[in-house]
Amino acid sequence: MYDLAIIGAGPAGIAAARAARSAGLKTVLFERSQDSFGGTCLNRGCIPTKFLLHNSKSGQSWSQLKAQLKETIGKIKSPLIDSLKKNGLDIVFGQVVFQDKNTLDCKGSKFSAKNIIIASGSVPKNIFKSGSVVLAEEIFSRPDLADQVLIVGAGYIGIELASLLNSLGKRVRLIEKEDDILLGFDSQLTRRLRVILEKRGIVIETGVDSAKFDFDRFGLVVSATGRTANLDSLNIENSQVSIDKQGWIRTDEYLRSSQGHIYACGDVTGKKLLAYVAEYQGNLCVKNITGKNIREDYFGLPEAVFSKPQIARVGLLEKEAEARGIKITIIKSNFLRFSSSYVYGDTDGYIKVLVDQQGKIIGAGIISETAAELINTVSLAIKNGLKLDDLKQSLFIHPTISEIIPLLFQ
Repeated sequence: MYDLAIIGAGPAGIAAARAARSAGLKTVLFERSQDSFGGTCLNRGCIPTKFLLHNSKSGQSWSQLKAQLKETIGKIKSPLIDSLKKNGLDIVFGQVVFQDKNTLDCKGSKFSAKNIIIASGSVPKNIFKSGSVVLAEEIFSRPDLADQVLIVGAGYIGIELASLLNSLGKRVRLIEKEDDILLGFDSQLTRRLRVILEKRGIVIETGVDSAKFDFDRFGLVVSATGRTANLDSLNIENSQVSIDKQGWIRTDEYLRSSQGHIYACGDVTGKKLLAYVAEYQGNLCVKNITGKNIREDYFGLPEAVFSKPQIARVGLLEKEAEARGIKITIIKSNFLRFSSSYVYGDTDGYIKVLVDQQGKIIGAGIISETAAELINTVSLAIKNGLKLDDLKQSLFIHPTISEIIPLLFQ
């Protein structure tokens, strides 16, 4: 019998496996195939998208880019599998299912474990019955790309994909049923980002019913309309874990399911569909399995969209602070007053910081070519309760984009 069985080798499952081996737990990790090892993030999500965004330019060969991407994924995946095996982890490839709440079956072999972690991830929602509509993650396996592309959905995935295809010289139209893009971000910043993207050639339409839209005008139609838990092939009903109305596994603040020995982490919980949150949750599951009893804590969690330029946020939005009755000071500026923005071509940049009456930073939003990097500094400040003066007195290297953060408060 194993101490721990982990279903799914994405960011959550791999983090849990590493933590389990460090804790001395006899552990088995299940993944459907070697090709899918690493999960959506490595194979069809974070890594492919960001690699292509970073390396793409207009007129570049799609087949050449894909070949470079495949090579890059291989360089990450092979050492990853080898390092886990060297640490004494048992890795089993094949479709795993629950036989009962204590037993798993993979290709006819039975596995029992004292504890089980479900880290099977998520899959794209497909709201379209038409076979002509492609799911966002299927883009990376296509042999070629049409010159005129329609993307349905202006969340993280849709915005990033629009930027990628635009950088490859494609004519991109992005439609969204809501009245704004990126609803979880500061509306002042999303409006600015929308203007920038439109200036760069992306056509954006909000408040659009996709069912009434003429798809036939486009060479390629891509659905980026959200994700749902990847549970269909697990015989999850045999585990007796509780599933919520949206199809996610219900977990408490310790990431335990309704069955006390079964935990869930990563996308399958529906809490935060982010790879680094999945890794955090995977580690937390193992800590709690080994008796630490630590609650989830997302205070100071940064989020970013890798558009061109990027947009990032951390902490409270202005409307959230107002709803809580927190009196705030807002400090904001475009990047044009900072010399480094001209040096590095980041003149579309913008930063907005919320400060409470005690001078503590409680929220921020950034538009920048490196917003995902910059927001980590603000996240660290929020997490550690730093005040405006703490950052104001910090010395940052010049000329850098990051020096904009302390200079903002001068």
